[in-house]
Amino acid sequence: MTNVAYECITQSMVVPFIESTKSVFSTMLGSDVVVASEDAGRGNIAFDISGIISFSGSIQGTAVISLEKEVALSIAETLLGTRPTKIDDDVRDLVGELANMIGGNSKERLSNSDVALGLPTVVTGKGHEVSFEPGAQVRKIHFETQWGPIAIEIGMRAPKS
Repeated sequence: MTNVAYECITQSMVVPFIESTKSVFSTMLGSDVVVASEDAGRGNIAFDISGIISFSGSIQGTAVISLEKEVALSIAETLLGTRPTKIDDDVRDLVGELANMIGGNSKERLSNSDVALGLPTVVTGKGHEVSFEPGAQVRKIHFETQWGPIAIEIGMRAPKS
């Protein structure tokens, strides 16, 4: 039996997220990001904060951008001009906005026009885990930034009939 959800995550589905991440970091932060690795499936990604955005319509799934605390604080310092001492409301808002911008930019780059974005959600806590809906196939993209590593996980599934 063919897994339809897996067929949804082709390289042509991953490229918009890579291009969007590079674009958002370049435009908003004046920084380049480089793809360090890409793989299928879930792994142990121990990050401190994640921004989550959902997709619905002809493409259904979730994109998660995850950062270590120090990376999130450094990005916040770049945008705000002062370095937060902890993950506070400003840092959470920033990570939610990164998820929203990367998700929105990816949506524009995807060939399917009938895709809607949900509102971003942010989860914090050392080593937290974001679960994807059963049946979703997941692709992980690890990036290197000038502040340290970030990861984007894309979990997609076939639209429900």
